[in-house]
Amino acid sequence: MPRVTSLTSMSEKQLNRWIKRIALLFVVVLIFFVAFYAIDRFRMPQAAIPDRQLAALEEAVRKDPGDVVSRGKLADTYLAKEMYQEAVAQYSAIIDQGGNDVELAKFQRARAYMATDQLDLAAKDYQAVVDIAKGGEMANVDPMLGGAYYGLGDIAMRQGKTDEAIKHLESALKIDKSDADALLLIGKAYTAAGDTEKAGTALRHAVMFVPIGWAEPYQVMAEAYTKSGETEMAEWANAMVDFVNGKTDQGTARLTKLVDGKAALDANVGLGIIAETRGDLTGAREWYTKALAIDPKNVSATMGLGRVGGASTPAPASPLPSLPEPGSSTGGNG
Repeated sequence: MPRVTSLTSMSEKQLNRWIKRIALLFVVVLIFFVAFYAIDRFRMPQAAIPDRQLAALEEAVRKDPGDVVSRGKLADTYLAKEMYQEAVAQYSAIIDQGGNDVELAKFQRARAYMATDQLDLAAKDYQAVVDIAKGGEMANVDPMLGGAYYGLGDIAMRQGKTDEAIKHLESALKIDKSDADALLLIGKAYTAAGDTEKAGTALRHAVMFVPIGWAEPYQVMAEAYTKSGETEMAEWANAMVDFVNGKTDQGTARLTKLVDGKAALDANVGLGIIAETRGDLTGAREWYTKALAIDPKNVSATMGLGRVGGASTPAPASPLPSLPEPGSSTGGNG
């Protein structure tokens, strides 16, 4: 075959053959490169990190059944993954071993029982936590003890034992007066018991610092006020339900009709909150100022006015009204 020294000396037929050969070579190289890249980058599918952690904890417990720390982490992981039967088994093993972790294991096992509606078993564990912790030096600020009281109150409410629920929830609130969940639940309990005055006090505590974002306290207040025949207050609460549920215009219209009646104070505060959330700071200041003209010590209006710049510093506010002590007959709407 004659040697080709220049492309110009090739015939058109030869040139076409070389172009085809170069193109074929390019395709082969490209296929090789893609295959190499894919092989280099390919990895076998791996379990999600939580699953790997779970497998590691399971292995740790198999190797050392007496490793309470690993077993506790395993139980908590099962609980978080809603594997409740497995969680109960691990917490039970910790309890059987005894030691300093029994209280926490019983508290967590009660949560697992609650999730599976095994209320009697959950109540037994919560009560055991109460029996252990109530005599402790830090009992008055012990969050686990407060949680156990709340759990007992929740169970009692589910079982229709209103008076028992109130007793437990009052104990929980002695430990944490700002527990919004406990305040809401005791408000429901007071409403069920027909004590609308105490219900109003508790529910107003629940929404004092978090007036938006959850409709349930307002819904319960509406029920309580309806039961007590306070129609304007019930309308105010229902208007706030509308607002929280995104029906702002409807809520605003309902509140506007109440600004001169028995619910005037709360209606003005509510309209201030709505204006504030809409970014209408001038309107919010006007509504909060009107509320303070009715009650200069109203906490919600004072805090609202401070937020929207109605004063350089918020006006001194009266303390939150105290929840009634167990067995007392007085209460207030604050």
